[in-house]
Amino acid sequence: MSYVYVANFLGGNVSVIDTKVNQLISNIFVGGLPFATILSPSGRYCYVLRPGSPGDVTVIDTKDHRVGATIQVGAVASMGIPEVPIAITHDGQRVYVANNGSNSITVIDTKDYRVVATIQVDDTPLFIAITPDDQFVLVVNSGFSFAVSSVTVIETESNQVIATILLEDFAANIRITPDGQCAYISNSNSNSVSVMGIKTKKVIATVSVEDRPLAPAVTADGRYLYVANSQLFDAAGGNTVSVIETKTNQVIATVGVGVQPLKLGITADDRYVYVANSQVTGIPGGNTVSVIETKTNQVISTVGVGLQPIALAVTF
Repeated sequence: MSYVYVANFLGGNVSVIDTKVNQLISNIFVGGLPFATILSPSGRYCYVLRPGSPGDVTVIDTKDHRVGATIQVGAVASMGIPEVPIAITHDGQRVYVANNGSNSITVIDTKDYRVVATIQVDDTPLFIAITPDDQFVLVVNSGFSFAVSSVTVIETESNQVIATILLEDFAANIRITPDGQCAYISNSNSNSVSVMGIKTKKVIATVSVEDRPLAPAVTADGRYLYVANSQLFDAAGGNTVSVIETKTNQVIATVGVGVQPLKLGITADDRYVYVANSQVTGIPGGNTVSVIETKTNQVISTVGVGLQPIALAVTF
């Protein structure tokens, strides 16, 4: 069975959606202000990040939806945008957490939930992506304090920083293609997506999208990138999802969704894209999850969830 786990920031809980029928089946109380979720590669565990000084990660067993361990990390704050401050290696052995309050990365061993390393990075790390071979972790430092964005490259074997690449625009998210060749970075201020070669560490293309792109997600086959245009902080131009063909780096479709879409999740078979519509500024039309059928790039269902859904994760 396949489920979507949605962190409800103001609800203090995680909503569970059954993807077979696209219906809400459970709300799991975790307390605090949950704002980021990831799943283990097997789908057995859901990791939920809560802000604080220190912040913490709560582990949910997806088999019975019970809450298990809680691990303290560094200082973490929700910045009001859809951060991706937590990632897990493809072998499931390590969880990396971006501590934007302490400008560091916490590394957690999933076998015993022990913190095995703390790595200093640049200003305000908000987004993490891991290469498919698990050799490198890419951290986007959005630079809220110094107005300079950068990407920090961490070697996972040593948990050491091996490179830092400066970015020209406010970097708002990052995704790596399944073949590990390219990274896609959303530029919220310029309404565009930069395409960066992993080996060359250079921008090879820039794709124009709609207002305030914040959340990209790439299909498992690597053919398409879906980008949520949030319209956050602006009056018009967003509340859509842009579909980019990665072969040509061209927009091939634009899909209207709910109010202020802040996070995307794609099913393992690439059939559906789930979009968390957050309604963070109080404009009606959010607190829902839109379901996009990738075959037609049309919304086929809208599911009501908790207050301000700002994160979700899809099991296999």
